[in-house]
Amino acid sequence: MMKTKKIAGNESGMALVIALIALFLMSMLGGIVFTTSSSEMLGAKNYRVMNEALYAAERGVEYAKSDPAIYAAVGTGSVAIPVGGVSLESGASDASGTVEYLTRGNPPRGSGMDATEFEANYFAVNVEGAGPLNSRTEIEVNVAKIVPKN
Repeated sequence: MMKTKKIAGNESGMALVIALIALFLMSMLGGIVFTTSSSEMLGAKNYRVMNEALYAAERGVEYAKSDPAIYAAVGTGSVAIPVGGVSLESGASDASGTVEYLTRGNPPRGSGMDATEFEANYFAVNVEGAGPLNSRTEIEVNVAKIVPKN
């Protein structure tokens, strides 16, 4: 009888150990990728809802700058916006705020208005935009309404 040579030592079960280590490493890699993906999704969602709140606040500022009823009603005090049942709601976002009379003075520089013939009423417009998931953004703008001198 011929004796067979043993080239390698006893390696029974080593392939199973290597396969389990590879499986563990792949599972860890998958978990890391999943966590990173979830973080990216939450970041994108946060960016989107903050933009919606910002757009709502900008919508409120544009409304406040353009509605003549606000400046007729404000006098020398302040008035809440929106006025007269106007809705600034759009989808899940809304805007509200105040317009406050500040002072009367010369027209702003660069407006092209002659300070001997015109004057400006200055107002502070404060608007808070509310978006989904309770996101909020505030904008404050100064507005000058140019009127003829009396």
